[in-house]
Amino acid sequence: MARAKQPCKNHPDRLTARRCYHCHAPVCSECISKLERHYFCGRWCFVKWKAGQFFLRVKKIPNLQIYLLASLIVLTNLFLFFYFNHKLDSLKKITRQLPPTSKSVTQRDSAWFYVDSTFRPIDGKLGLSLRVSDGLSVSVWRDGKLMRFASGQGGKIQIQDIPLLFGDNKFVIWAHRADGATHLVDSMNIFYRSARLEFLARPFIQGAIDSRMVALTFDAGSSDRGAQEILKILRDKGLRCTMFITGRFLEKFTQLVTQMVKDGHEVGNHTYSHPHLTTYEQNRLHHNGAHVGREFVISQLLKVDSLFMALTGRRLAPFWRAPFGEYNRQILRWAAEAGFKQVAWSPKCDALDWVEDSTQTLYRSSAQILEHFLQLEKKSGLNGKIILMHLGTDRKNDFPYLTLPALIDSLRSRGYRFATISELINQRASQ
Repeated sequence: MARAKQPCKNHPDRLTARRCYHCHAPVCSECISKLERHYFCGRWCFVKWKAGQFFLRVKKIPNLQIYLLASLIVLTNLFLFFYFNHKLDSLKKITRQLPPTSKSVTQRDSAWFYVDSTFRPIDGKLGLSLRVSDGLSVSVWRDGKLMRFASGQGGKIQIQDIPLLFGDNKFVIWAHRADGATHLVDSMNIFYRSARLEFLARPFIQGAIDSRMVALTFDAGSSDRGAQEILKILRDKGLRCTMFITGRFLEKFTQLVTQMVKDGHEVGNHTYSHPHLTTYEQNRLHHNGAHVGREFVISQLLKVDSLFMALTGRRLAPFWRAPFGEYNRQILRWAAEAGFKQVAWSPKCDALDWVEDSTQTLYRSSAQILEHFLQLEKKSGLNGKIILMHLGTDRKNDFPYLTLPALIDSLRSRGYRFATISELINQRASQ
């Protein structure tokens, strides 16, 4: 006897006879997924069914309680071992030797400090109070770079606001006499951590997977061909997006940047000159490029921020996108010190609109770009995803922005709401 048709749980206007293998809810052909020879209404039902099958097999194992008790004992011992080992390391780090009283120079082990701004709000600055003999001067060096030089008056020197870097800081303090003699006063390593910097140093790739929000982002590098058309489409559709601009784009197309701000778009940082930050292009490894250091990364970001402030009177959004998607943990930390959080694009969400040669395998026409995202939405959904497109193009025809109106309308008809990166982050943090 044929199964009676009932309304789909996601589309009440559609009748279907198919049911989810786990929850038995009626689902139409658009909602159903075939996984391991069974039909499910979604990934979550499949996971719950799979977990149930696993526990059914586990129950059949003889002496299961003995195995569980033995596993609990092993895990407890491992936890105690790592816990007390961590406590011992912490005690070692806060042990500090007093400077020598002798005037002779002696080499000692570095003193170690652990400064956690979550518990001690020092705002990334170090202050020193030193007692010295009259006529002595003191220099403070951090990682081989001179930070402060001061002369003693009345036997005391106060040095304030020495900036700490995120992570390890090696300090060396030297005393200088008038006759040119130099004595080592002390050396110490300070590991500085900050909850804010740690948050900024973690890349953001996707928002909450249970939210029907999707972020449409645009990178602006050197070309403005199609930019006016894209901004007009977004205005007509009532969309506020996140744009990542380079400093050279800002200098060359100031009116476009002003229009972005006027339209309410969120503007992030894409570095000043769009350089390669790692060696990925040469060896497929994300090692720092030969010219890339802390000062280089920070200057690339802060220069764009200064130009944007001069043009608009406001700061950039605290987000940046690494050129070519090249970054590593150290580069992320340097960018965090400049106040910017890396925002990448979600897997398979690069529109590849930057490929201009139609003979290349990566090339997608405007119709193929639309089809790619609609198929991706049908297969795995776009909840919380970040889509990458570009504000300019070097194509001579079949411009990628031609697909934008259809893409926006199609995703909206499927229940998605377009959001900025700030909205994605805030929504995920509120969960």
